[in-house]
Amino acid sequence: MSFFIKNRKRKPEKSQNKKQKFNDSQNKSDARKPKKRFLGEELDSDSDIESDIEGKKTYSSSEEDIETAQEKKLRLAKQYLSQIQAEEADNLEDEEIHRDIVSHRLKQDILEQTGRLHKQVADDYIPPTIEDITVLRGHQLSVTCIIISSDSKHIYSGSKDCTIIKWDTQTCRKVYTVYGAKKNGGEGHSAHVMSLAISSDGKYLASGDANKEIHIRNPETMEKIKVFRGHRNTVSGLAFRKGSHQLFSASHDRAVKIWNLDEMTYVETLYGHEDAITSIDSLTRERAITAGGRDASLRIWKIIEESQLVFHGHMGSIDCVSLINETNFVSGGDDK
Repeated sequence: MSFFIKNRKRKPEKSQNKKQKFNDSQNKSDARKPKKRFLGEELDSDSDIESDIEGKKTYSSSEEDIETAQEKKLRLAKQYLSQIQAEEADNLEDEEIHRDIVSHRLKQDILEQTGRLHKQVADDYIPPTIEDITVLRGHQLSVTCIIISSDSKHIYSGSKDCTIIKWDTQTCRKVYTVYGAKKNGGEGHSAHVMSLAISSDGKYLASGDANKEIHIRNPETMEKIKVFRGHRNTVSGLAFRKGSHQLFSASHDRAVKIWNLDEMTYVETLYGHEDAITSIDSLTRERAITAGGRDASLRIWKIIEESQLVFHGHMGSIDCVSLINETNFVSGGDDK
């Protein structure tokens, strides 16, 4: 006899949706209920809440007050114009300042920055006589380099005797002597001094030697500030960019190095010459020109563009180079 066994009826399971609804309603009810406070618990006062809101407001307002690059340029330009107007007002008897005077001053500044400003010094040139020439004696060996301060009050000379002498142009006498490190009590170079350079504001004096070192000094006190090392051969040339503390150094290791004296740090190295660099020069623009010795090339290093211009023309070693302005230069070599 066949028969059927009926299974017990299962209780219907509660759906997840109902549970979720129950939890949500419970959370809402809990949120409505005031939270219990315990003894010793700090309560947030209204002043604290207001201070938080004010802090958020000030933070958002500071974000809005951030100056853009264009606004900064405009602000600096206005400051520069107001400075020029103040300087010109001191020179004029009347308080009125015409636009022509300001525009003329701006043109003069641009020409000076680009190295194309021409000033009339004299109509005629009178050559010095033998009586006008003064010989300065003080070094024990050959003089290798010389530099004059921007105010023409002092002369600095370097020599193979490892010394640097500071001279007074009015009295033609020695002001200070930095003796070599090999001499007792000397704080100078330990090898031949081969190059000198002074910043346009007279704040730093740089000297390079045959021992691959660059010494930075205070031109007034001749106190040593810093020693740079990095070249692998004689430091043959030094040049400051006009109006800045950016220093270019050239060496017989065929490299040009850039140093930042504001932070007293090394910046980068430039390569390209195939022989020892004999001379270097720089003006206002962020560029330097070098003479490559036996590779018979002159190179203009464009720092911002990260490129270089190469010039040929000499038949032998190029021993010296000097910038006349930002577009013209002169060079000399052993090809006469």
